[in-house]
Amino acid sequence: MSRVSDYAFVNAKLRARIGIMHDSTLFDEMIKAPSLTEAVAKLEGSHHANLLEVYRNTGDLQQLELQMLDDEISLYREIEGYLPSLPSSFISVLLEKIEVDNVKNVIRLWYSDVVRQHIISYRSAYLYKKQIVHEIDYDKAVNAVSFPEFVHAFKGTPYEAVLDAFSMERLASEGLFPLEIALDHLWFSHLEKGIEKLGGIDRKIASQIYNTDVDLKNILMLTRYSYSYHLAYEELERVMIPMGYIYKEAEKTGALKSDDPMSVLSAIVRHHYPQISEEIQRIRRTADDLTTVEENNREIVLIEAYLGERRKHEYKKILVGDPFSIGVVLAYFFLCLQEDSTIRAILSGKYYGRSEMKIREGLGL
Repeated sequence: MSRVSDYAFVNAKLRARIGIMHDSTLFDEMIKAPSLTEAVAKLEGSHHANLLEVYRNTGDLQQLELQMLDDEISLYREIEGYLPSLPSSFISVLLEKIEVDNVKNVIRLWYSDVVRQHIISYRSAYLYKKQIVHEIDYDKAVNAVSFPEFVHAFKGTPYEAVLDAFSMERLASEGLFPLEIALDHLWFSHLEKGIEKLGGIDRKIASQIYNTDVDLKNILMLTRYSYSYHLAYEELERVMIPMGYIYKEAEKTGALKSDDPMSVLSAIVRHHYPQISEEIQRIRRTADDLTTVEENNREIVLIEAYLGERRKHEYKKILVGDPFSIGVVLAYFFLCLQEDSTIRAILSGKYYGRSEMKIREGLGL
């Protein structure tokens, strides 16, 4: 089949939805609403109208957020069903990222209960327990009394081997960070393989989007951990995602094993992302009165803002480019998740009684 026949129907459908999303004044109306209940009421008539019914029945913001997660999963499955086998399989890989995040939530709950001895019953009620990609016994996991029993709840999934590499003793001494990094690396390895399986223009678009995305995540990782904790190259190699232009160049040049890995990595970052590199150097040069932690936090905020703008730029280019590729699908997912994230932030702001100005500041509106 041709790319036109593969994508004509789904991309026409998604472009129509995107047009409606861009015309919406929903966010402004929700922010101006005087209370959480009235902000939720603004969802009536939108494609989020089902959330209004959930809130009316429960009065529980966390139940509403759980429904939003369920809706996001349904969205991926809907689009997956419109596509031929290769791009459909790639959407399944993207859906697996939601599952990995859900697995992390289960691990945090279990760790909080068994290691930290915290009461988790009220929090486990908000755990997403339906199948996302793989069959996982979430109830068995969160109620496990030992680590082997916890691992067994993931039997037959890709997560079993990752979990099996750890132990109760290691988690108690090191915390969850190494395990969460290992789960992230597992998913990014699946993502890279998924991109390689795509053909032609689809592979080019997905590669450009996700390699840039990984680069910016790695810059965030380097800023967050290397400057704060002065990690050795072995630790830097462990926390960096092994994908993207920066990592591949660092691997090729042996940057991580050099005498001064951060200096070499900074040069690689400057080459690929001069704008963000210049901004980081400007903060370090002019913010002499700030502590290292404060400088680090400012850089993280800066990079996250740049990441958001870079993503918007990439997807905007896609929407005015080739209409018969996976690009429109990826742009649609990005816009939907961005919209959901904004709705969550507004409702959270209303729940905590933040002013309209504070909510807008947090959203960058």
